[in-house]
Amino acid sequence: MGYTHFDKVSGINGIGVGASGHEIPVIGPSGNILAFGTQGSTYFVDANAGSNSKDGLSWDNAFLTMAKAFSVIASGDTIYFRGKIREQLTAPVQVFDVTIIGAGNRPRHADSTPDGGQDAANTWTTPASGATTAPLCKVLQQGWRFANILFAGPTDSDCVQLYRDAGAGDAERDAGQAEFINCRFASGYNGINDPGGCFGVLVQGCRFEALTNFCILGVGNIGAGQGSWLIENNHFYGFTNGVKICGLGCRIKGNTFTDGGTPNTTVVCNTVSNGGTSKDNFVVDNYFQTATANFNTPDVVGNATDVWNNTSIDGETGFIGREVGQPA
Repeated sequence: MGYTHFDKVSGINGIGVGASGHEIPVIGPSGNILAFGTQGSTYFVDANAGSNSKDGLSWDNAFLTMAKAFSVIASGDTIYFRGKIREQLTAPVQVFDVTIIGAGNRPRHADSTPDGGQDAANTWTTPASGATTAPLCKVLQQGWRFANILFAGPTDSDCVQLYRDAGAGDAERDAGQAEFINCRFASGYNGINDPGGCFGVLVQGCRFEALTNFCILGVGNIGAGQGSWLIENNHFYGFTNGVKICGLGCRIKGNTFTDGGTPNTTVVCNTVSNGGTSKDNFVVDNYFQTATANFNTPDVVGNATDVWNNTSIDGETGFIGREVGQPA
């Protein structure tokens, strides 16, 4: 299937952009065009040739750093970036529904060897030296979207942390309704971490690999867990631990999971994390390579009220087929 180009006159803003500045919608895992309306301003970050003295409103006038873009964005804005962002940032408060889009056709390393490989690619990683205990991006408000980005995270923290507290009124911080689309979490400690219990997060068409702690980690907090998350059509490969959430009414569908780093002790998929109510999840149509786990704890764990119907490998019998019912 070829790509169709749209411009802003049509009111459609795609989630991939090449060096030429054409907006190109990305085809989603189900064949749908992941294209979104623009309601705010659009800014550009070029880690190779940008300048923070410019206005950031085009590739020719792009900012150099994501921090500069964060200092000017408002709710509903979009940021395109290319090159290798080496920053650990906290998103601005009271700024909602921001979209950050990596340049290039696929999320890949923005390496300068061979020459030119950095020009239309994107990487968000840590500074060349400095802290390893802060997330690449800590999100504080609802509706942030990350698309077509390669994350290479810190050794002791998260690629993206979704923050939620018990604040009231304008003091509330809640990163619920976040979206991760067509991203690659290529290394680091945790991929996506939700220590506060955010609602309605979408993780679609992403690849998680080589993470040393968890691909997706969430616990219950402030009386809630990971409510109504959609984790769909992702590939979990070569990780230490896969998905562990305090799932409440979540849908985990169409994903592929390898066995993880240590098959007898690893977490592959667990909807029963601690700290909140966990029930009524649909874990269906996934493929599990659970050769030694036998589709049971600690690798695969569910609630009595969950619906599980997946394809797996049973290491004890050599059986490959459907596993129906909540795992033991």
